[in-house]
Amino acid sequence: MTQQFDEGVKEILMTLLSVGATMKGTDYMLDQLKKRPEPIEQKIQALNKLEQESTPEQAREVQQVKQKIKQSEENKPVLVRPNKTYTKETPQVKDKPVSRKQYIYNRLRKGGITHIGAIGIIANLMAEATPAVDPRYEQRPTGPGRGIAQWEAGGRFDKDSVNLKAFAADRGTDWTDLDTQIEFMLHELNTVPEYMRVKAQINAASSIGEAADIFLKKYEKAGKPNADKRQLYAKQLLKLIQV
Repeated sequence: MTQQFDEGVKEILMTLLSVGATMKGTDYMLDQLKKRPEPIEQKIQALNKLEQESTPEQAREVQQVKQKIKQSEENKPVLVRPNKTYTKETPQVKDKPVSRKQYIYNRLRKGGITHIGAIGIIANLMAEATPAVDPRYEQRPTGPGRGIAQWEAGGRFDKDSVNLKAFAADRGTDWTDLDTQIEFMLHELNTVPEYMRVKAQINAASSIGEAADIFLKKYEKAGKPNADKRQLYAKQLLKLIQV
């Protein structure tokens, strides 16, 4: 997801330049950055580029902003431990085993996702982590994707302030655990501002095709979209999933 990272840096930089942030001081720059949903790594890289394009006096202010952001990040806990104790469970409904896709669907629905939205999400997961939706799937040897949503190594998988490996460690589970990955995805959709907007848009979708497309473009942000495959999986799921 290198392209995704670069686009985020570019958007932050354009925001800072368009409002003349360096002319208004460090507090103003910090305020503008707080409004951006991107992770700290992208903000720091955007500030590095801004520093290169600034006057010496402005560059010193940019350096102060970077220092304050890093200090704030160091003092902030990565994740808040949930109130309920995590327990592993076998995918079941009323003590009867169910398919992995049906199990994910049930969990998404309980997590506040609509029927249409859940179908659209699972269609994307089938395209990302093989049709089997394998939580152990890794995009090796060349790609960074990990797990059912192919969270990227160096980003949402293990480095961002909210990441899958930290989320799993906080619960005493391995990142390859299916329940952990489903809960992490719901955690992003319910607590991270950028993905909270994605959840709202998915839940407002009027068709499975629209929901699948929203999740692809705004959550997965895949380098190779394969949108047709996702649409096909969504149609197939309508016949497989029990509401």
